[in-house]
Amino acid sequence: MSTRKRDIVKNFNIFFVTSTFKEWLPLLITEKHFMLLCNSLKFCLSKFYCDLFAYALMPNHVHFIIMFKKETKISEFMRDFKKYTSTQIRVLHQQDGNIEIIKKLIFERGEQKFKVWMDRFDLKIILSTKMLQTKVKYIHENPVKRGLVEKEEDWLYSSSSYYKYNIDYNLQVRNVGEIMF
Repeated sequence: MSTRKRDIVKNFNIFFVTSTFKEWLPLLITEKHFMLLCNSLKFCLSKFYCDLFAYALMPNHVHFIIMFKKETKISEFMRDFKKYTSTQIRVLHQQDGNIEIIKKLIFERGEQKFKVWMDRFDLKIILSTKMLQTKVKYIHENPVKRGLVEKEEDWLYSSSSYYKYNIDYNLQVRNVGEIMF
């Protein structure tokens, strides 16, 4: 079930989330860019009492599956994640002298001067084990489909290595086998 009506999500707690950078810009270029997102995800997972079950951080978008252990606050989670990372990604690119990228992020609306993320985010409520497995597979295959690596477990910014080798490179994940529907 895909939804833009965020009020019904209060009845659910497991979600497949996708968010994309403005105009699909490849803003995650170096390890420090990817680690910025990893650290922000860690913070939000802790703040909102969530478990992470799968993720892939791509140069121009992110996918992850989270489960809220307490109150479902997906909009607040994404607001905090995107707000913090927007500023920090821009700052990193400014520090690195990536002038062309900064020019593409200029966006003047009211007090807003830059835009890093597209408005909103895509959200699918996970309703079954089959759907969960399908989304995990999709997430892990994404770096291969995009030509970033030959084998999904070689992408350091995904949970594939956890499922293949029981190694958490950047973010701690829980096994989807622990979810009961």
